[in-house]
Amino acid sequence: MAYNAGRARGALIFDLAVLALCFVGFYGNECGLKPFAAAAFPDSPATYLAQCHLNDFLGGAAFLAYTNLLLDLVRSDMRIRRLATSLVYLFFCGLFWEYAAPLFIRASTADPLDLVAYLAGAVVYWLAGLPLRRRLRGHSIERAAG
Repeated sequence: MAYNAGRARGALIFDLAVLALCFVGFYGNECGLKPFAAAAFPDSPATYLAQCHLNDFLGGAAFLAYTNLLLDLVRSDMRIRRLATSLVYLFFCGLFWEYAAPLFIRASTADPLDLVAYLAGAVVYWLAGLPLRRRLRGHSIERAAG
């Protein structure tokens, strides 16, 4: 595991940073944005999005970061790198969270827009990782050539 962590150092740092940003974003939304938006703009679409879907958006990015963090520690060649793979993975995870979880958790309700929010989080995670993937690709090309 230490060998894999050393090889995937840049990716691990990226995923830890994404997880930290999502954590801060979640608690910022829960403790600051939701109460402020509800008081200042009670019926606005932005308030609705902050209250109902922002945490799901952050959860989509955080779940991909967490998954890739674990994969990098065990088998970095299995890291989810492609947008299509990310979307399919989170789509099926989201189907479970939105449609299977309510069968077991009474407070949970199915919301198809949450599924869209998870997928939007996956897109932003993938876009944020583009510079890292380019840099890592450059290193592997340099190693192969040199």
